[in-house]
Amino acid sequence: MDTTKLRLFAAVAGIVFGLGGVFALAVASTLALASMMGIVGASFTVAALLLSAACACLYLFLQPQRSSAEEVDNIEDAAADALADLPFDAIKSIIEKRPLTVAALAMVAGYSLVRDPAGVARHAQRFMLGLL
Repeated sequence: MDTTKLRLFAAVAGIVFGLGGVFALAVASTLALASMMGIVGASFTVAALLLSAACACLYLFLQPQRSSAEEVDNIEDAAADALADLPFDAIKSIIEKRPLTVAALAMVAGYSLVRDPAGVARHAQRFMLGLL
């Protein structure tokens, strides 16, 4: 099995077992508190605790104290770093290995651009959005 597939499977298994563990913890907490305050009170208490934990995690994820300008700057920096790391050497090696194939692809791309520029622009935008 490929390493990436194995890591993806491990992540899914971790999520499933984590949710199962949270469910089991909620049931155990409810049953433990039921002897002190009744099943309804215990259910509401456990639900309130889990809701407060979810709100705290959501607050940490959204980080409302950060301004949108900081977020945009961070996104721009990340995009610039990603563009700086483009594999130009890989593209150069592909061109050196298969010059006729690359020339044929360039001619097809040029013909498509001349024939239907709006369609090519639309497909390029879809491709770029697909990369994001």
